[in-house]
Amino acid sequence: MSFNSWLSTISETKELHSLASLRSRYYKANYEQAKAIVLDCAKQMNTTVRNIDDTHREILIQSNKYHIVVSFVQVNPIETSIDFKVQIYGIVGRNRPQKMILKYYDYLNSNLQFKGVGLHP
Repeated sequence: MSFNSWLSTISETKELHSLASLRSRYYKANYEQAKAIVLDCAKQMNTTVRNIDDTHREILIQSNKYHIVVSFVQVNPIETSIDFKVQIYGIVGRNRPQKMILKYYDYLNSNLQFKGVGLHP
């Protein structure tokens, strides 16, 4: 992790991210099951779900300190990829966006069957 990434207020996951902890994760679930677990996690973290877009399979979650865009890609009927983009409101991120992503992934890992990381580059 570089100093610039520590300062950054934005962090996102993607298939071939340079940090292994921020690569796309795949779960053995369909879109509806994965969406329900993400909404449950947002509820437990006392955040507000601002928008659910079933057409593009994205969810916007917001609090007064940050917002998160959750993207789902259903690879096949029983495999779904979940990606996050977190933006912290402030000048210096202090690695908080990455910590938020990892907190969501930990919740998903405990509630969905984990399949792998970066499976379809």
